[in-house]
Amino acid sequence: MIQLSKENYIAEGLERKCYYHPTEVNLCVKIGKAGVDPKRLDLEIDYFNKINKRDSKKYSYPFYSDFYGKETTNYGIGYIYDIVRDEKSNNLSLTLRDYLEMPDSPIKDEVIVTALECLKTQMIKHKVFVGDLRARNLCCKILKDNSIQLIVIDGIGHRDFFPFADYFRYFAKRKVERRFIKANLHSLVAQRNLLKSLRASGEVYV
Repeated sequence: MIQLSKENYIAEGLERKCYYHPTEVNLCVKIGKAGVDPKRLDLEIDYFNKINKRDSKKYSYPFYSDFYGKETTNYGIGYIYDIVRDEKSNNLSLTLRDYLEMPDSPIKDEVIVTALECLKTQMIKHKVFVGDLRARNLCCKILKDNSIQLIVIDGIGHRDFFPFADYFRYFAKRKVERRFIKANLHSLVAQRNLLKSLRASGEVYV
């Protein structure tokens, strides 16, 4: 059994809390929050089981935090994932939301725009979709050359009844582009305005 404590806590979203794995520095443990139906959490796992049958060596880079199974913890069932760390410092990577809300961000907007386009290209090419595409669900991994990679850390998957996008690039492209527009990630101005409005409205999980 994995023993977690409040010292392991990282952050939380609508459905899960995230903790550092106590013994594996490159992994984290996500725990479903009270009242969240485990079947809802398992939908994401079903999607991981599906896409992990593919050859990930074809990816330009690992653009989503991978899933490694469930383990029992003292807080309940734990879902084990990659943790995203910056290459130079080995510190936990901050999210896109963090950098967009910084008064003096060390990452220039044009670098973020390039990284977003790269992520979009990867999602379309490999037909990997994110149902909950938000700035807080994208980690900015800073590489040794000071470039960045955007890595999806939550919300992966989709629930299309007719999953045409899983098989045809045309539908994959349309789906991903619609998702970016819906999430206001097609424009950094639109994204910053969205974050401001959410903060102003008192939204807890921006």
